[in-house]
Amino acid sequence: MAPTNTPKKKSSGGKPTSTVSYKDAIKVGVVCAIVTLILALIVTRAWQDGRAFGNAFIYAGAAFVIVSAFASFLNWVMRKDTQNKDQSFPVLR
Repeated sequence: MAPTNTPKKKSSGGKPTSTVSYKDAIKVGVVCAIVTLILALIVTRAWQDGRAFGNAFIYAGAAFVIVSAFASFLNWVMRKDTQNKDQSFPVLR
């Protein structure tokens, strides 16, 4: 996707907003957790063993927490960035 030159909305501080919301970081974590759950169910053949079925959900939960936390951290870093005045891309796109 090519960058657009549309002006960004002004936030309450008067700086252009170039980051996504933390809600979007959570959405990325949910998508990653669903993909991890499906793959873990297939790879571990969870339909044959109850313990593997439970572990698949543990893997999905861990993926959700790790990806959401990392995406939120990157978003926080970009919000606090003062070095680059022209932030034309959000962390998550």
